[in-house]
Amino acid sequence: MDLLKGYLMNKKNAIRIVALGANAAGLRAAARAKRLLPNAAVTVIDRGKFISYGACGMPYLVSGDIETADKLRETAYGVIRDPDFFRKAKGLEVVVQTEAERIDREARRVVCKSLLTGEIQEYPYDKLILATGATPIVPHGIPRNSPRISTFKILEDAIVLRKALQSGQIKKVGLVGAGPIGCELAEAFTAMWGAKAILFDAAPTILPAMLDPEMARAVETYMKDEGVEIHTNCPVLGVVESKEGVTVKTPKGDFEVDHVIIAIGVKPDSTLAADCGLKIGKTGGIVVDERMTTSDPNIFAAGDCVELKHLVSGRPIILPLGSLANREGRVIGSNLGGGDERFGPVVGSAAVKVFDMNVSSTGLTTKAAEETGFDLGVAWGSFADRADYYPGFENLHLKLLYDRKTTKLLGLQGYSKGEVVKRVDVFASLLRHGGKLEDLLDTEFAYAPPFAPAVDPLYSIACTARNELLEGIQSLPPDADLGDRFIVDVRRTKEASDRPLPEKGTKNLPFEEFRTICDQVPKDKDVVCICSKGVRSSEAARILKEKGCADVKYVGGGSLMKLAQKAR
Repeated sequence: MDLLKGYLMNKKNAIRIVALGANAAGLRAAARAKRLLPNAAVTVIDRGKFISYGACGMPYLVSGDIETADKLRETAYGVIRDPDFFRKAKGLEVVVQTEAERIDREARRVVCKSLLTGEIQEYPYDKLILATGATPIVPHGIPRNSPRISTFKILEDAIVLRKALQSGQIKKVGLVGAGPIGCELAEAFTAMWGAKAILFDAAPTILPAMLDPEMARAVETYMKDEGVEIHTNCPVLGVVESKEGVTVKTPKGDFEVDHVIIAIGVKPDSTLAADCGLKIGKTGGIVVDERMTTSDPNIFAAGDCVELKHLVSGRPIILPLGSLANREGRVIGSNLGGGDERFGPVVGSAAVKVFDMNVSSTGLTTKAAEETGFDLGVAWGSFADRADYYPGFENLHLKLLYDRKTTKLLGLQGYSKGEVVKRVDVFASLLRHGGKLEDLLDTEFAYAPPFAPAVDPLYSIACTARNELLEGIQSLPPDADLGDRFIVDVRRTKEASDRPLPEKGTKNLPFEEFRTICDQVPKDKDVVCICSKGVRSSEAARILKEKGCADVKYVGGGSLMKLAQKAR
């Protein structure tokens, strides 16, 4: 009702709206505002040649999964989203290849320069939208403006790489940064084109912002099995060009490649905002309130250039995601049209496809949770992503983080060749509303054998966490060094022989017979039980505790997660 009331009051207003940035956030805000304020003059300005394209799809253009660059620029019904489209279909004036140089807040105008002619032009505004995005981070010691050393940010970057692969110019590529983009590009170069991809990262494991080390190592192992060469704990010290190619210099030695892509991350492009005196946050992003208003009530901001608040940690964060940019843009457009919409704190949901492996996470990692001061509880588990009797099921591996004092949910990480993202989405919704373990146990999941098991993996891992809290049977992480513990393998004999554990001296006591043979386990030893997924071993640990074993634990996630830590 507030939006309708505001719309009726403002629809006749012929205000001037200028948006800087013609991709997700800027165009979403501009189009929404024009829809609600049909008499408004709405101008969108962008420095690029191409606008309104699916930047997150660029790795799949490089890989060949997407045939042409135009596919990233088309509407769902096949029309290219260019300035002509937005003028005719949306009533927007879109100016491309034009750089905004200065914002004059007192005069309410933006001074711009054409990148084609050098002409200076001023655009007056009543309301201004900043959707200036982010810029790639390029470390010192890496040359810029080289055809063989590039970032991966705009559509032209993907087009150039695709052509180079098609023509055979790139046989070996160095990827600096093992975040989502680096991992996606490693697949893009390897799977379709057969090029050699070498991935470098200064962090101990890949995907450090998404996954804890033991989860990341499983994905890393899978990527190595697919032919990707990975060097973690390996900062790039420099990149040197020669006639023969490019040399990547690291503490582990020099690596010769044909091309280097810098993908270590981005930083908010907030220079214009800072120069005109808008408030900038600790992250370098533009500070906005829940209405996406900056410190100037006549200027809004959205997309990769803004600083957001993480709901779980309460800390400021930068999240350059197209999904969030679109939502933020709509909030601005609605508020310009007289509404009072809000964009609340975020929980940091993310997903990445690496070859046939789906990886996703939401909330806090272990490091972030500990830094925030939570009394961290953790549960691991391996499950079938659908009924395990249904053809084509895949194993799903999850890690749940929660606060032991309050049972508040903190984070979820998962990887699988099957359905993991929908579990993360459900968990993220609970996070958004301050959910606890008990809320996961009370969640109603859609069920049919082709889609899920009768007991959903999220329900199961919540049970695992609750059982540990209530019964005191503790799990060990999948990558734990079992040391001198007495290891009890409760898998069936054939399971144990088909995929043996690396530890010597493991005692195989199959779970089906365990109650009658568990007296073979010494009560004066530190005991750890293991099965394939963690279910049988946790029950075996309970049995041993009842029998008088003083120190007994089990391996969370089972041998499936433990053995995934090392390449086959």
